[in-house]
Amino acid sequence: MKTTNLITIMQQGGAVMWPLYALLVITVVLSVERTITLIILWRKHEPVVKAQVEKPLSILDLIAMIAPVLGFLGTVTGMITAFKSVSEASSVQLQVVAAGLYEALFTTAFGLVISILATIASFALDLAIGALCEKEES
Repeated sequence: MKTTNLITIMQQGGAVMWPLYALLVITVVLSVERTITLIILWRKHEPVVKAQVEKPLSILDLIAMIAPVLGFLGTVTGMITAFKSVSEASSVQLQVVAAGLYEALFTTAFGLVISILATIASFALDLAIGALCEKEES
């Protein structure tokens, strides 16, 4: 039985997985940072400028848009690899085509997962910011 970890997935997904991984790290770090910042602001009971606290959320929105596109780029590069293997093979076998499709599926799934995480984080943090600023106004 082959063990699957993040490094193995990164290698199986090809070169496009590395920028996707960077987007995942940025999403997690930014989400945690904004959550901690909002908790601190909520506990201090000081006035909050909504625009200033919301500004970093635009990065999450950008990641939510870019991640699926990068995932689909991985799909295209995987398909190119698959068709290149087919064109170079003397006889077409399923294993030749499967390697490229395997790469394509990893990047697509990873891009969509990152997009979903970034969208949920952005939405939840936006709700929290709205509640925090509403509390400050009353």
